[in-house]
Amino acid sequence: MYQYLMSNEGGSYLVAIILLFVTTFFVSYYIFSFETQINVYNSLEFANVRATINLLEEIGSK
Repeated sequence: MYQYLMSNEGGSYLVAIILLFVTTFFVSYYIFSFETQINVYNSLEFANVRATINLLEEIGSK
């Protein structure tokens, strides 16, 4: 196995595996950060909707 990794084909295999792990890490990081951003936007939207409802109730009670 060691001799295979030290040959040309084995080196290419090792580089391919490392590239696979690196790209998988960056894609996962991008997806998780996008989901976090969407959750922040949803919570801000909910806060604004709640504030608008409270304001309309306050205007309606006058």
